[in-house]
Amino acid sequence: MNTNSKWHLSILVLVSVYQLNAQANVKKDEKPTPVQTQNGTNQTPEEIQKNNAELEKYYAKLKYPPGFYEGAFLISFMGGGTLAPSGTFISHEKNYDNVLQYKVVNKEVSQDYYNQGNIRNEQSGLYFKPTYTPGVASQFDFEYGWKEKIGLGFTVMQNSMNAKRQDVIPGISYYKEYVDPFPRERTIYRGNSMSFLATYHPIPRNFFDPYLAARAGVVSFTGEAHSGITHDRFVYSNQITSGIGGIVGVGAGLNIYLGRYFGIKAEVDYYREFLKSDQFSMRTLNSYQAMIGVFVNLSNVQYKLEQY
Repeated sequence: MNTNSKWHLSILVLVSVYQLNAQANVKKDEKPTPVQTQNGTNQTPEEIQKNNAELEKYYAKLKYPPGFYEGAFLISFMGGGTLAPSGTFISHEKNYDNVLQYKVVNKEVSQDYYNQGNIRNEQSGLYFKPTYTPGVASQFDFEYGWKEKIGLGFTVMQNSMNAKRQDVIPGISYYKEYVDPFPRERTIYRGNSMSFLATYHPIPRNFFDPYLAARAGVVSFTGEAHSGITHDRFVYSNQITSGIGGIVGVGAGLNIYLGRYFGIKAEVDYYREFLKSDQFSMRTLNSYQAMIGVFVNLSNVQYKLEQY
């Protein structure tokens, strides 16, 4: 190899080394091109990816499909009727009615307001059999998804019971008992309760969401009741005063989602109430309730609003 060839080879090597160093410096100084986001700020792809990851972490509980899940917040309203009421509260009032019926038929109480001209002394007094009718029940539920299948919350409920019956007229029956000429409509029980709620959802994240529910809480109530099975002449009114007690219940229901945000529901419950008032020390009231209503998933509603 001659001198000129060696010189050309040296120049070629130096040029190659210079190009490699220049490329390395360009890559080192190269910065990602900023991207304009929806809010008008410029962010690099790495920054956008980081923000998206944080949003995914923050909204993880809100992006589940329709159904129950950890973090869900359901508010529901249901209405329905009370079925097959029983317990010592009802049985005591029915015993009172039976004793009153015997006294009316045997004319041990007065019905002087009737026209007695057409009624012979040997005829029985006028008595009408009572009827007991459960009233309308309404219920609000507030439920939070504590775990994927377990919900916690509270329930506000109102239920009532009516009776159409005759009774001794208090106040004017101090010396002589007077009975209603005809049955009158009376609310014998109206209760308002607040209970702790626990639910179990065996099939979370599904349009069809069956569940089991358990409740326990307190109840305040009013209505009409008697302290004994005969009229107390010292009582001016049969109105219940200072009515309070406890309530426990179990039930099963089904949520049907019509979307991610709301749906319809149905529930059947059994309740047992332990009641006390100024008129009596302790009586129980048992009932079944069948209800239907609607619900809203507020966690998904919140997520929907935050997208705008």
